[in-house]
Amino acid sequence: MHRRAFALLAAFAISAPVVAQQGRQASSGQRGPVAAMFSDDQKRHASLTLSFLPADLSATKAAASPARVYLTAGDLVRAFDRPVFRPDAAIVPTNTDLNVTSSSPTIQRVLIERVQKQADVMRDLEDQIAARRRQQPSSGGERGLLRIGEDFFVAELPRHADGRPAGGAFPKAACLVATEFPGGGAIDRRELFVQDRVRKGIAGCLAALDAAGAHSVIVPLMGASSSSTQANDAQFEGQRVLKECRLINSTAGIALGIHDFAADRRSVREIGVVQWDQEILEMFEAPKSSRIAQNAYRAYAEQIRQAFRKGLAGQNTSAGDVNGSCSAIFNVQ
Repeated sequence: MHRRAFALLAAFAISAPVVAQQGRQASSGQRGPVAAMFSDDQKRHASLTLSFLPADLSATKAAASPARVYLTAGDLVRAFDRPVFRPDAAIVPTNTDLNVTSSSPTIQRVLIERVQKQADVMRDLEDQIAARRRQQPSSGGERGLLRIGEDFFVAELPRHADGRPAGGAFPKAACLVATEFPGGGAIDRRELFVQDRVRKGIAGCLAALDAAGAHSVIVPLMGASSSSTQANDAQFEGQRVLKECRLINSTAGIALGIHDFAADRRSVREIGVVQWDQEILEMFEAPKSSRIAQNAYRAYAEQIRQAFRKGLAGQNTSAGDVNGSCSAIFNVQ
């Protein structure tokens, strides 16, 4: 972990009791919010059975009990808006300038639109970001405050809440990972977001949230730019294949980050990796609609599951693992 991220982690760890207060349910042996959402989404999406996969993280020196990781097909909105599904913390994509009101990336708006409804919490978040801006920006010749994939920013929502929820539809803490530029465009510059970069951002976020006492964490697939289309590719099938590859790549990078974090885990008991359910249904015209759609969905879901398992085992996913169809994405170094 580079020096600036380590300093941020150390500073944020001071506030551990704030997040830990909200995570008591998960630590008391009851089913946590991520597990509850996983179970509910399985019932809602019987046609997407292959998109649900639990996995265990081993006990560690600091955590006597194993943790559970859930690959699920759901919606981050439900995780925020339904208190029974709301985790202690979330990992959310942002842009390299840490401009949280920008339209890019789109998933960031799910969090920010809800925080903005609590004016005092939004002001506090802006104050935290302003303090970060006064620090040294990213290095390595990259423009922006944060390096894409690697750098992150942890915010309490809000600070100094004495363990009390803010009353809004958002978790107590959020870790923002840079996956996009303020004006978009990362989709056409994949060299800025390979698996070994996003794994650093995810591992760093998990370590910071774990140090803050979070028991439950949720993370949507990020860095896939799945709401956009790449330039100069008007063929729908080409677009879908590219989207599949980006989503598989995102799953692999997130799982690798979870692997890197796992050995030093202390507080985290459950992690949810959320694939947007509506996106899967739209990509495959709802799997139950035709045999062709079912077969296409089955092949895609198996590749996602393979990338998830390999990443948790610390292994990268390559173009060869998906029959070479993703070389334009996976062969970028």
